[in-house]
Amino acid sequence: MAEEDDALPEGFSFPEFLSSIGKWPPFVALIAFLSNARDTFNDAIGSSIGQYRNTAVDILDRFRISIFSTVYSVILRAPALVIVCLLLMTYPFFLQSMEFQHQINGDVEVYLPDGANSTELLLEVREQWSTDIVLLYVHTDNAIADADRRGTENVTDQDILRQISWIEGDDENQGAGGLKRGLDYAKDDRGTEDGVVWILSHSQIIKEANSSAKRFNCALEKYQIPNIDPEGCPVTSTTPSDGYSIPSDQDTIDRYVENAAPIMRNFVRDTQDPDPTVDEDGDGITDNEGDGIWDTAVVVIGIRFDMNGTEIDGRVDPKDPNSGNRIYDHRAFIEHTENLLEKCGFEPDMDLCRTSYGDALSSMNVSRQGILPRDAITVTGLTPVLHDVSDAVYDELVERMLPLSVAFVALAMIVLHRSPKVVVICGMPIILSLMITFGSTVFLDIMLTPMIISAGPILVGLGVDYALHLVNRIEENRNEMLDEHAQRMFEAEREGKPLDPLDPWDEGLYHQATVNAACTTGNAIMLSALTTIIGFNVLTWTSLVPIKPMRTVGTTLLLGIAITFFLSMIMVPALSYVLRYRKGRSATNDSVWSFIGTIPVRAPSAILVVTLLFSAYGAMILSDELGKDITGSSDEVPPGLQSYEALAEYSRVFNGGQTNMFIVDAEDRGRVNDTAPIRDLPILDAIDRIQTQDIDTVDNTTSISLVTILKSIPVTVQDPITDTVIFDDTLWGLLHSDCWDNPASGIECPFLLLTDRETMVNVVFDTLSPEVRSMLMNADSGFGETKTLVYVNQPYINLGDAGELRRIIDQRLTGTGCEEGSALNCNAVDMDGVENTLLTGSLPVSLDINAGIHEAQSETTLATMMVLLVVMSFLFMSPRLALFTMTAVGVVVLWQPLLMRGGSVNVNVFTAMIGTIVFGIGVDDSIHIVDRIKDEGETPGGISKAVEKTGQTIFETTATTSAGLAAGLFVSIPGLQNFFVLMMLLIIFALLTSSLLLPSMIVTYRSLLHRLGGNEGSWAGFEVSVVIEENVDGVEASLVDG
Repeated sequence: MAEEDDALPEGFSFPEFLSSIGKWPPFVALIAFLSNARDTFNDAIGSSIGQYRNTAVDILDRFRISIFSTVYSVILRAPALVIVCLLLMTYPFFLQSMEFQHQINGDVEVYLPDGANSTELLLEVREQWSTDIVLLYVHTDNAIADADRRGTENVTDQDILRQISWIEGDDENQGAGGLKRGLDYAKDDRGTEDGVVWILSHSQIIKEANSSAKRFNCALEKYQIPNIDPEGCPVTSTTPSDGYSIPSDQDTIDRYVENAAPIMRNFVRDTQDPDPTVDEDGDGITDNEGDGIWDTAVVVIGIRFDMNGTEIDGRVDPKDPNSGNRIYDHRAFIEHTENLLEKCGFEPDMDLCRTSYGDALSSMNVSRQGILPRDAITVTGLTPVLHDVSDAVYDELVERMLPLSVAFVALAMIVLHRSPKVVVICGMPIILSLMITFGSTVFLDIMLTPMIISAGPILVGLGVDYALHLVNRIEENRNEMLDEHAQRMFEAEREGKPLDPLDPWDEGLYHQATVNAACTTGNAIMLSALTTIIGFNVLTWTSLVPIKPMRTVGTTLLLGIAITFFLSMIMVPALSYVLRYRKGRSATNDSVWSFIGTIPVRAPSAILVVTLLFSAYGAMILSDELGKDITGSSDEVPPGLQSYEALAEYSRVFNGGQTNMFIVDAEDRGRVNDTAPIRDLPILDAIDRIQTQDIDTVDNTTSISLVTILKSIPVTVQDPITDTVIFDDTLWGLLHSDCWDNPASGIECPFLLLTDRETMVNVVFDTLSPEVRSMLMNADSGFGETKTLVYVNQPYINLGDAGELRRIIDQRLTGTGCEEGSALNCNAVDMDGVENTLLTGSLPVSLDINAGIHEAQSETTLATMMVLLVVMSFLFMSPRLALFTMTAVGVVVLWQPLLMRGGSVNVNVFTAMIGTIVFGIGVDDSIHIVDRIKDEGETPGGISKAVEKTGQTIFETTATTSAGLAAGLFVSIPGLQNFFVLMMLLIIFALLTSSLLLPSMIVTYRSLLHRLGGNEGSWAGFEVSVVIEENVDGVEASLVDG
C-alpha cells in the first residue's frame, strides 16, 4: 500500500486532467479522424446542395427583410390610423368579453375524465335517475349554542314538519299555483315537470308512512278483489284516510318516527350531542348524549340533469337580458328554490323560512362560529356550492384583483422605464389581446371552467414579454444608430466638414431601427410564440388530456398567444412612435447588468452545482408534492360562503355529503315468480346481503335501497270482524313473515295465506309512493321495473382515505369478477341474469377527476418537453441548444415541489395548472437568451452581452408580471393567494435559470471543449474576437451540434 500511495500524485486537478487527455496521442488521432470526416462530409454537402441551401437562406432573409420593411413602412406612415383601426376591430370582441363570466361552467360534470369508469356509470345512472343533488340544511332554535338563548323546537314537531313539507310539496298545497305548490308538486313525473326527480327527508319518510295505509289497501284490492276497474280501488277510496301529508296528530308522528328510526337517523341530528358517533356515557348508544331534541335536519333533493322543458322559473339570459329568453339549468333551479324559500317567508305560520340566526349554532365548527348570520334553511349541496364558488372566484378576480393588478403593473413599468408612456405601449396590446381572446370564447361558445384563470397570467406574461423585448430592442438599435451618427459628426467636425444632427424621431431612422429589431428580437419573439403554441397544443390532445377543462385552457391559449404575438408586433412600434417614447438610460443600471452578464462566464461551476443540489432535492420530493390529492378545503372558497359552510357542516355532523350509487340490473333475468324482474324477492334478499355485509360494514359508509325503505314503512292489519290488530310490522317484515313457511306460526297467518308470497310482493311494491319508485327503480316500460339504484353515502374526507374506501367497496361489488373488465357488468348479486355496477357518484367522480388531472399534468409535461425539444432543435438548427433550453425550463419544474413544501401549498384546481404556466413563460425567457447568444456568438463576450441586454429585459418583464400577480395577495381566497405567490416565485426562478443557468451550461460546454482540445488557460478568459482553436472544432464535430 505504501508503494501505491507514493505513486499517487500529491493533488488532482480536473482541468489538468482534461488537458492531459487532450494531449494524449490516441485521443488526438481520434479528434483528427473525426475532424477530417466532418470536413469531408461538409465538402460533399457543400459541393452538392450547399450552394443552393445558402442561396435559399439568402433569398428567405431578403424576403423577410423586405416584408418587415414594407409592413413597418405602412405602419409608421400612419401609426395613429393603424391604432384606431385595431381599436375599432376589437370593439365587438370587447362587448362579447363582458359576457365572459357566463361561459364559466361550475358543474362538476365538466371535469369528468373521458373514458373513466365513474363517467360511464354516471351517464348510465343519469338515463333513469338523478345524479345531481341539492340539499336543504335546516336548523331549529334548539341548535343555538348558547343555552340561555336556545329554544325547544324539534325538527319532528308537527309545526316544523308541516313547514318543511310545504316546501317539498304535499297533498295540502298541491293544488296551489306557482311557487306555493312546493318544489316537488308532481310526484310521478320523474322531474319532467318540476325538475325534481325525488326528495328524501325525515318529512318525506313520515308522509310516506302516513299515506302507505291507503296505497296498501288499494294494492290488496287490486290483486285480491275482482271488480270491473281494479285500478280504481272503489272500496278503499270510500274509506276516510290521510294522504301524502303530515299528520295533524303529534302522537301519530312520533309513532312513525319510532318505527322508521334506523333510516330517520340519516336525516336528523341532535347537535347538542358532542359527537353523535361516540358513546360518551357508555350506554351503547352513540347519539343520545344531547338534550334529546333533534334540532337539525337535511332534505335531500335529486334533480334532473336537463332542466329544459320543466316548469321551474327560468333565469334571465345574462348574454341578452332584454331578449326575454329564459335559461333552464341547474343554476336556474337553485334560483327557483331560493325564490320559493323567499316566497315561503311571506306565508302565515311559515316562521322557519324567514328565520336567520345571529347566534353561533352548536353544529358549527368552533373555528367557524364567527361566520354569521346563518339562515334556518340553507340551500347547499355540491351543485350549489360549485356555482357559488365559481361566481365568487370570478368576482374576486375581476372586482378586487384586476384594478389592483393594473395599478401595480403600471407602477412597475413606470419605475423600471422612468416613463408612463411604456404603460400604454405595453398595456394596450395586452388588453386588446385579452378582449379578443375571451370575446372569441363567447363568440365560439366555448365552455370554460374556473381553470381558465390560469390562461390570464400566461397571456399577460407573454404580452409584457413580447412588448418589452421589442420596444427595448428598437430603443437599443436606435441608440446605437444615434451613437454611430454622433461619432461620425465628431469625426466630420474634426475634419472641418460638419454634419447635421440626426433627429431621433426621423421616420427613416425609426423605420430602420424597427426593421432591425423585427429581424433579430422579432425573430426570437416569433420563435417563442411558435414554440409555446406548439407546446400548449399538447393540452388539446384528447389522448393525453381526458379532462375537458384542461383542453379548453389549451385551446384558449393557442388563440390568445397568436393574437398577442400579432398585436405586439404591430402595435408596439406604432404606439412607441406616436407617443415619442424614449427609454431613459441609467449608468448605474447598465453597470449592474454589465456585471451580472459576466457571472455565468466567471462562475459557471458554482451556478451548476447549486442548481444540481436544489434540483436533486426537488426531484426527490416531486412525486410526493405534485402527487398530492386535489383538495377542496375552505382555503379554496371565499370566507363566509353560506352554502359551503352548510355543506362542510353537514358532512361533519351527518357523516355524509357525498352521494354515491350503484345499479342492480335484472333485465336479463326476466319475470320470475310472477313479479317484475327487480321486484323478485331473492334479488331483494341479495341486495339486503350486499348492504349489511359489504357496504355498511365499510368505515364512514351507509346505504339506502329499496330494502331500507321497505324496512321503514309500517303496515298494520286488523281483523275485519273484531278490529283487533293481528299484524304490526313493516313491509319488509310482511314479506319475511314466518307464515309463508309455517302457516301456524302466528295469528296473522290466515290473513296472509289468502294470497301467495309472490302476489304479496306486488302488493308491497304498489304500496310505495311514486316518489320512492322514482328514486329507487327505473320506469315501468310495460315489462315491469328491471333496475334499482342503491345509494351509498359518505362524508367529505381526505381523498387518499376515501380512495381506499372506494377500492374496498368496488372490490366487494365486483364479486367473482366483472364481465370483460366492464364496470357495468359485475356479479356481486351472485344470481343468473342479474348484474350490478361498480360505484359511481360524488366520491368516484372526485377520485377520477383527481387522477385525471394529475395524469394529464404529468403526461402533458413530458409530452410538451419532448415536442418542444424536437421543435426547437429544428428552429435553432441545434439539438444542443434546444437541450440546454429545455433543461433550464425543466429545472424550474423541479423547483416547484420545493416551494409547495416550504409554503405548505396544497394541490388544487388552481395550482394544478402552474406547471403549464411555467412552461409558457420559462420557454419564452430561455428562447430570447439563446437567440441573442446566437446573434452575438458563443464567445465569452457574446454570452456576457446577451445576458446584459436580454437578461435585463427579462428582468423587466418578470418584475412587471410579478407586480400584476402580487395583486392576488389581496383576494380573500387563501387557495388563490397561494396560487399567485407560487406563480410569482416560479416566474422569478424562470428568470434565474434563463439568465444564469442557461448561459452557464453553454460556457461549461465550451470550456469542456476547450480543455479537451488541449488548450492552455481558461476559455472564459479569451477575448470576444479570439477564435477557438482548430482542434477544439474537431472535438465539437464529434458531438451532436447544430
